[in-house]
Amino acid sequence: MNERQRDLFLYEWSRSRTPGQMASSLRGAFIGALGGVLFTLMLIGDIGGDRGNYTGLSAIIPFIERGGALLVMSVGAFAGIGFVLANRVFASQEAMYQSMLATGAQPPAQKPVMQGADRWPAIAVGIAFAVIAGFIAFVWITLG
Repeated sequence: MNERQRDLFLYEWSRSRTPGQMASSLRGAFIGALGGVLFTLMLIGDIGGDRGNYTGLSAIIPFIERGGALLVMSVGAFAGIGFVLANRVFASQEAMYQSMLATGAQPPAQKPVMQGADRWPAIAVGIAFAVIAGFIAFVWITLG
């Protein structure tokens, strides 16, 4: 990490940390809960099939029971994962921020101007993300 990258981190994190660790963790839990709802919506089409003795409109009762159970379990699990991961990332970023402050670095008053060479880590992550997303889309389309 060069000085401009360090200054950019200090500038960004000095502003991002203001809500606090709990607020960030709760935001992660909320995003995880939304992921649980999306997960349920993706799997809900595979629920049903066995209607048992239900006929007519009451045939949706097993669908509601199984879909509701899936919704409760997936929202809870994904929210828990989101909470834990957001909490961990916040703690890691805060520890890095505090260690930089302990070495004498100060957050700059203005956002530092980045050069092309300073952005290569972000570009590499973006390319890796695009490749992985492309493979996932390929598998999803191919396997239906």
